[in-house]
Amino acid sequence: MDASTLAKSAKALILASGLIVASTVVGAAQDAPVPLGTTATVALNSWYVTPPSGQALLGGHAFDLTGGNLILLANGQSVSFTGSYAGVKGAYLLLNSSNTYSYYVDSVVGQVVLTFSDGTTQSTDLIVGTNLREWRISAGATVSSLSTTGNAAQVWSGTAQPTMGGGTAVIDMLSIPVTTAGKTLTTVTVTDTNAFGALHIQLAGLTVGFTPPAPTPTCTMNDHAGKTSAEKAQNVPHCIAKGEDTKADTLAAPLSTN
Repeated sequence: MDASTLAKSAKALILASGLIVASTVVGAAQDAPVPLGTTATVALNSWYVTPPSGQALLGGHAFDLTGGNLILLANGQSVSFTGSYAGVKGAYLLLNSSNTYSYYVDSVVGQVVLTFSDGTTQSTDLIVGTNLREWRISAGATVSSLSTTGNAAQVWSGTAQPTMGGGTAVIDMLSIPVTTAGKTLTTVTVTDTNAFGALHIQLAGLTVGFTPPAPTPTCTMNDHAGKTSAEKAQNVPHCIAKGEDTKADTLAAPLSTN
């Protein structure tokens, strides 16, 4: 093998590796953070000392906290968010409760419903001590723990404002995997179904995980590894199929996820 052939083989290998990496990135799940909008009226920093803000990464997911407020739901209240998320993988909610006294343990006090474009729904009960707990976990006589099987986990810990009682305060994330692949999510609804007492449900953030469609390959880059025609570009099947050629002289960068 002469130096020219070796260089071309190495070039083809580098390009192929780049395309594989790009395909892997594009095929991976991404987040679509959902702003809480005008329904969110309680300032996070009025409850928490220096809470997360802006475009925040919590529990491995991106959330839009630029509004700086949370939604507080009392008995019987609900809030819905609409959109269109094809290839949805799951919904992730920053969710806690307040006034979560110990007598609520194991009680269903709320529900999250995912509605899809085909009219089907997927519901998740909010159960105290399983996937929902008190935000100020140092408060006495409240439920401050989560079940290991409830798909909820702590993603932030800090301090409650002195005016709210002080002590350790947390933000938890509830993960709801979509059980059927290939769905398009259109609505997320959170409802406080509790019928007694002062318990409130607080939603601080929402994001939707989805898998974006793979891009259509093109022959506009130098992916022929130095060949002069598609018929000779044996390492790029899509170029052979299209019968296209390339004029570029430099190695193309991997496909982006934009």
